This record gives sequence, C-alpha cells and structure tokens, in this order.
Amino acid sequence: MANQAINSRDYIKSIDFEYVETYSFQLNTYYFETNRNSDTISWHDQRITGPDKKINPSSRKISSFQCADAEGITLIRILEIDVANMPAWMCAPIYRDAIVFYNKDREVVSALNICFECLYMENNMGINIEADESTYDLLKSFLISKGHEISS
Repeated sequence: MANQAINSRDYIKSIDFEYVETYSFQLNTYYFETNRNSDTISWHDQRITGPDKKINPSSRKISSFQCADAEGITLIRILEIDVANMPAWMCAPIYRDAIVFYNKDREVVSALNICFECLYMENNMGINIEADESTYDLLKSFLISKGHEISS
C-alpha cells in the first residue's frame, strides 16, 4: 500500500472505536546507537502492531481512555485539524509512540504509528496519515501529558 495517504481528519472519522491505549516502543537500549540500523535489528521497519494485530514486544502501555472521555474528545479534536502546513522531512520514520484504537469487543480496529522526529504518521495498514504541523505539536503535548517521554 505504498504511497497511499489519507488526511488525519478523514482517518479519525473513519474509525469506529470505543477506547484507546497509548504506547511507547523501541525505547530501550537495544534500539539505541549500537544496534541502530544494523543487521541486528531494522527498527525503522517496526510498527506497534503486525498483521496479526499483536502489540510489538518492545512496547510499554502508557495510558488508556474511552473515546467519550475528555481525553478521547481531545485526541479526536487534535486529529481533526485541517492540513494547512504539512511537514515533509526526507528521513525514514522510526516509530516510538503509538495510539491503538479498540472496539467494544476489545479488538484492534486501527493503530497509529507516530514518529515525532520526522513528523510522520502511518496506520497499521501502511497508509500515510497526513497531518498539519500543529497537529504534531498538540499530539506531542497530549501524549506527554499522558506520561510519554518524547525527546525529539
């Protein structure tokens, strides 16, 4: 599904979800400089979920909230921001933060992989989620308020 894209507003409106979990992953020392892009691990290819929708083993759940809670409403509003100034970095994303959306049966309905270094997002189907620069700023602040340690 290379080169497919959807804007963040359409993405969040297309998901029928009940609750959300946020994750940090690829943060431990295994992923830092000694193994970075080596044959040991290709971490620019890692996502929060694979085709089997199982959570990446390097992940750590940070927070959880319902879509109707204040946090859910805030997240939806952030992702509904119109794309006026889309960042375009030329680096390969390394996802360290993610948002996983679940239905009422506790099944993964979508996952949003986020790279705050490149300002790039991709869903679990490999589709680029286009977002405004301000969306990344607000999303970063939101995730930090939930306990994420974002260093970019």
